[in-house]
Amino acid sequence: MPQAQSGICAEANLHGLYLFLNVLDGHDESVAKKLAQIIDLQDDFSDQFSEALLSSVVAIGAEYWPHLIPTEIPDGLVGFPQVDDAEHNMPSQPFDLFIQIRSDRSDVNHLFGLRVLNLLAPDVELVEQVKCFRFLDGRDLNGFIYGADVPHGRAKKRVALIEDVDSPFHQGSFVHIQRFRHNLNKWQLLSIDEQEAIIGRTRLDNDLIEPINSGSHVHRFELKDSQGNALLLQQGMPYGDMHEQGMLQVSCSANSEAFLLLLKNRLDSDQGYDSWLDFTSADMGASFFAPSIDFLTALAKH
Repeated sequence: MPQAQSGICAEANLHGLYLFLNVLDGHDESVAKKLAQIIDLQDDFSDQFSEALLSSVVAIGAEYWPHLIPTEIPDGLVGFPQVDDAEHNMPSQPFDLFIQIRSDRSDVNHLFGLRVLNLLAPDVELVEQVKCFRFLDGRDLNGFIYGADVPHGRAKKRVALIEDVDSPFHQGSFVHIQRFRHNLNKWQLLSIDEQEAIIGRTRLDNDLIEPINSGSHVHRFELKDSQGNALLLQQGMPYGDMHEQGMLQVSCSANSEAFLLLLKNRLDSDQGYDSWLDFTSADMGASFFAPSIDFLTALAKH
């Protein structure tokens, strides 16, 4: 049976390293043969640093996929959604490859990232790198729990992984990424009551505030299907230094349309919008697909 990549449904870690790369012209075949080797590297590091709980994801950009694997394209894999909104910009910045590295040791992430780049160096250029960290007990830098309704256990797999044994994309996942920069100075001018009204949960205990405000972050971000199941698995982490702070939002789903629904719901101006967007703004957005380990292994043999 195909095996999902370890980082898709991994438990929360203390540190994250996220690499965004573009493939050099004429190097597609070489890259195809190397992607599965990243999984082998992760296995080696996991054996050497077992206490770090290392996990990783190798994902291929929506725009690059047809160049790398034109014969098999996941149904619904498209570039980052283009949504025009006058007040809240959601820009797209396509990348060919995305490598997610997470563990409880920043030094292990660093060493693993160097090994990955050494492996891919002749064939790619590193365009962006984002270092993230766990903040307090899993909170965003606004002080509220991030992904408050994230599913757990088997429910994670149902949300994030394609379940179709007849498909080559079984145990794969659609991955969408946005980098948000927070205006925390503006946010901290609000009272706790005002902040809680915008988020839709209490800051201390993460309790849902009812009745739910249609413009709250809870109503606009925590999407569920008709059975009450989450549409996306949020695996993002905060990032920041003394100059800027924000959230790298990583959304995984078995449903190719789930992220577009999320984006539209956050920006629906007719019935309000996600009020948290008045305090944070996206500066990057990209769409990927993370196939199973077996798919990457087969790709290397083509």
